[in-house]
Amino acid sequence: MPQSSHLIVCFLLATAMTTAQPSVTYKLGMSKPSTHIFEIELNFDKLPSADKELDVKIPAWRTGRYFIFDFAGGVIEFSAHDGSKKALAWQKTDKSTWRVLTNGASAVSIRYTLYANEFNQRTRGLNDEHAFLDPAAGMMYVEKHQNLPLTLTVTPYSNWHVTTGLDAVKGKSNTFAAPNYQVLADSPIEVGNQKDFEFEAEGKKHVWMIYGEGNYDIRKIIEDTKKLVKANKEFWGELPYERFIFMLHITPSAGGGTEHLNSTIMGFQPFAFKDTNRYKGFLGLVSHEYFHTWNVKQLRPAGIHPYDFSKEAYTRELWVAEGITDYYGTLLALRAGLTTPRDVVNQLPGLIQNDRQRPGNKLQSATESSFDAWVKYWRNTQQSYNTESDYYDAGNKLGLFLDLEIRKRTNSQFSLDNVMKTMFQRFRLGTKGYKVEDILAVCEEVSNSDFKEFFKNFVYGTTPLPWEDVLAYAGLDVSPQSSNLKPSLGIRTNDVGSVARVQGVVAGSPAYEAGVDVNDDIVAMNGYRIRSADLTARIAEMNEGNEIKLTVMRDDKLREISVTLKKPEVSLYKVTKTIKPSDAQKALYEAWLITKWE
Repeated sequence: MPQSSHLIVCFLLATAMTTAQPSVTYKLGMSKPSTHIFEIELNFDKLPSADKELDVKIPAWRTGRYFIFDFAGGVIEFSAHDGSKKALAWQKTDKSTWRVLTNGASAVSIRYTLYANEFNQRTRGLNDEHAFLDPAAGMMYVEKHQNLPLTLTVTPYSNWHVTTGLDAVKGKSNTFAAPNYQVLADSPIEVGNQKDFEFEAEGKKHVWMIYGEGNYDIRKIIEDTKKLVKANKEFWGELPYERFIFMLHITPSAGGGTEHLNSTIMGFQPFAFKDTNRYKGFLGLVSHEYFHTWNVKQLRPAGIHPYDFSKEAYTRELWVAEGITDYYGTLLALRAGLTTPRDVVNQLPGLIQNDRQRPGNKLQSATESSFDAWVKYWRNTQQSYNTESDYYDAGNKLGLFLDLEIRKRTNSQFSLDNVMKTMFQRFRLGTKGYKVEDILAVCEEVSNSDFKEFFKNFVYGTTPLPWEDVLAYAGLDVSPQSSNLKPSLGIRTNDVGSVARVQGVVAGSPAYEAGVDVNDDIVAMNGYRIRSADLTARIAEMNEGNEIKLTVMRDDKLREISVTLKKPEVSLYKVTKTIKPSDAQKALYEAWLITKWE
């Protein structure tokens, strides 16, 4: 071999050796489920010899919930060893980071145990019936290696089996692969005797995974899900996955849901499926979470793209990610034939009243609510209702307003649909994330009109929404129903034992002015014991101006508080079709709700 060729070969070998990627593998065990403790391993091989230390982190939060959970609090035992099983020294450098002194070892094994008993948080849970793990709530990672491909091997307890959106590794039992940590962290895992119902929709594989028993009809659920899949594919133009898992926990205390990359985890009560209205609510939850497959999992705000699990990831776009998803959760259920135009219109009076009676809407904008989610929204203090808006509600209403406004300006030729589809094409996963300014620009592009004032007033600002004007675009009249108003205390209560405990007091309400406080236990009203169930009814029998005496227990001391009743300042509302609609109003109504004006 010529000397020059020999040098080239040596150079290529040296380059290959220096650029060889480390391998990353995880193991998940659950040998004693009744202890609620997972056993987890994180193994590295082929680490660079030049690296003398390894910073191993556990996320501080999970996807879909913009709140610092501090998952490190669940770590019980931690150890590190090299390839020869020699113990490696380590120390914590902050609340979520373990620094391991590797001494240049090429193979490092991290082992730790993790307490998990938070099923209803949809984070991590293990008991003698099943296990659930959102990997972001328990799987550690090394930041500089988080883009490496990895495998996860699960050792189920007893005869349990695994359900997850991760890809199975062929030929290896209970072993799954992910292209990087971001995908692992966004792929929840269920292990137990859950039921997996497989079906095909729009040419792709889907699974309904159900833990728990109830009066559900899986054939009906699958039939309705197929309709949702079809409606979403028609909306977005594609299904961005090969296989999708609908995970459902059925327990008495379950509720809500969390979106993931190609799956979603939801909760519902065991015997609520046969009730028509509650079943519609269930389908609304499914529709919301499934719409997230595009809006937030593919179309992602810049602040959370990619996810930085070590700290707060600030974004002003949660009103889009969550609120507009709420809006389209309703619309896509309508387009799928799972609800009716009347159902949509019947929701409007409640939206108007909730918008106008919440004091916090005057103090915090949709973008502020989004940005401050980390420090305010999920804290849910006694003053949240009075001092904060809600980016879910705010975004839902802004979605409605933007939709009708664009339809009005374009004679029903374009809508918010066009904005969302354009945003999806320009900012889908793999490109840069979007900002509010991008939404504004696309709204103006689609409508060929100026939306700067709209965004200044209603998105960045706290200007009251003009419901009467905008709903009139669709031929809908808004009328107050003041004569139907009953006196109100202006409190929210929850029964604790035999007393009604105050959960919230509305600013400016009779209870607020009289000094009723959060966590007061209302023992009696006018000398008679009272509970939450009959508090509202007894107040409704009285007249404005009547004085009542509340006996409350506060800090183990009985107090009597006199409250003068009055009607709420915000009216009830009624939304009806206008008597003589214009052709433009009828056209907008029909295009929006996909129905005939009758």
